[in-house]
Amino acid sequence: MAFLCLCFRATGSDWDDIKTQYKTCILIAGLGRGNGLGDPNEWNDADGLPATQAELSEPHSAMADIFGRIYIADKNANAIRRIDTDGTIHTVAGVNRSELSGGGSGGFNGDGPARERLLDGPQHAYVMPDGAFYILDTGNNRIRRVGADGMMTTVLRDTQEFNRGLWVRRDGQLLYYCTDNQLKRWTPALGTEAGMVVASGLIRAGNIDVDQTGNIFVTDRNKSAVYRIPPDFGGATVNASMIVAGTGTNKDSGLSDSGKPATQVGLFEVRGIAFHPNGGYFLATHAGSDIWYVDPAGVAWLFIQGSRTEAHNASPFPVPATGHDELSEARSVSVAPNGDVIITSNDAGFIRIIRNELPPPAPPAWDSLTIIPGVGIHLRWHSAPGQWYLLERSGSMLSGTWSGIGLLPATDLLTEFTDEAGVEEPQRFYRLRSLRNWPN
Repeated sequence: MAFLCLCFRATGSDWDDIKTQYKTCILIAGLGRGNGLGDPNEWNDADGLPATQAELSEPHSAMADIFGRIYIADKNANAIRRIDTDGTIHTVAGVNRSELSGGGSGGFNGDGPARERLLDGPQHAYVMPDGAFYILDTGNNRIRRVGADGMMTTVLRDTQEFNRGLWVRRDGQLLYYCTDNQLKRWTPALGTEAGMVVASGLIRAGNIDVDQTGNIFVTDRNKSAVYRIPPDFGGATVNASMIVAGTGTNKDSGLSDSGKPATQVGLFEVRGIAFHPNGGYFLATHAGSDIWYVDPAGVAWLFIQGSRTEAHNASPFPVPATGHDELSEARSVSVAPNGDVIITSNDAGFIRIIRNELPPPAPPAWDSLTIIPGVGIHLRWHSAPGQWYLLERSGSMLSGTWSGIGLLPATDLLTEFTDEAGVEEPQRFYRLRSLRNWPN
């Protein structure tokens, strides 16, 4: 017996479609009592509590997996948190300050069970669709990976100081990150050695995303600009002709500039970037406290105009929005596999989400399921070339019993997979979840 579902649809290519897709911004995590300036670890031992009761410590990123769980790099607490679908928050990597003897400044104690490993100022948790995640462990000059088994391993170590950017292709075979003024590329062939230089001349790199053709987009906070860098740039210095958004000056544009080419819009300390499946992308500005959307034609639209007032208003508000004090110091933005937009902001630590309002699409056509004695179960479904799928298995279809068994790119109109696990169970269920149709 087989069960399939599909949970994401790419839609829209302009500003009107974005406004149809997104309607309301809500707070999903953060208590807002801390200011990030006193005790460097504001965590209030909220494990297992609703995430809105958690005192976060200058969180620097938030990303979701295919199951709807959201992972937070809680920088000053030296930990990675996860918001589960029931709204509760849990520590999944790092050791909280209260669990250290007189500690709280981070450290390093090797690899192993993620909840027993020390982190030092993690600035990014880059999440794979299946829930594995990579940590930009800034103070330890390492990028580390936590698998589904909860074990942490070192991917690479670089002697240069990290900047904030990190991007990982979903098969784990390509990784981009930033150190000092450089963008670097890492592949497994390098082992734990540092990556190779792709580009130089960045001032203070923020975040990284990659478009459907492989170009690397890097935000530069001090330059207040976004660079588009070819993957074969060869380590050369970035230049003004590569800026695709921002004026390169510390100008903060407002509603009057919405609808102009992105290169004419002031993006004061732009920091976060995340592509929408339609080819446009969202930007988060730290000093500007805004969220912008740049459409596929390169036109910038003001999505949320915040205010750097340190206000802590948790009420929902409609988007697009102007003059809202609820959003301050936007650090990162990400687009979840289900289309939700997730925003990390403020020293006091808030995670906000804008739900995808589009209905889920109809399931794909299931072609065949064949039991092959002594081999396994052979699955085949109709697919779109370039689309990625997460294949899951369950013995009962009950909540919490599904496990991912394959992360598969479609190269043809039919995609096949053989589940080589034993077929002794009386019944087994399968379902598919579609991901973005390019490798990020």
